[in-house]
Amino acid sequence: MNSKLVTLDEEMEQRGFKLVQYQMMNMPSGAFVPVTVKLEKDKMYQFNFLASGNYSQYTVTLVDETHKKWIDQKVKQKDNKAMFSQSFAAPATGNYIVILTQKVKGQNEACGGLSILKAVNDHLPGK
Repeated sequence: MNSKLVTLDEEMEQRGFKLVQYQMMNMPSGAFVPVTVKLEKDKMYQFNFLASGNYSQYTVTLVDETHKKWIDQKVKQKDNKAMFSQSFAAPATGNYIVILTQKVKGQNEACGGLSILKAVNDHLPGK
């Protein structure tokens, strides 16, 4: 799992992003796992989450200090996408919280990985 996320991050770095946060974690099945990240206004970020291969569903939610949801994605096993990846331009500088959860059938907990990369320029490379 770690090598998949590292490979994705390296590909993003070749496209003009810089890794700002990386975290592999043990996630209790069905529990909310918050991760705080400081983002800068109008900067482009790439959020990547890698779920356990045994997940039944997972969610990735990004909220700002006012509790407004900017990313709210639920993925079910039938979608067959253990990797979530989305770009996001921060509307304001401040602390944001990425709330992760994954349900894994037959397991009390499972691994998950989160990486956040920031575009070196003010926009996505190649645009």
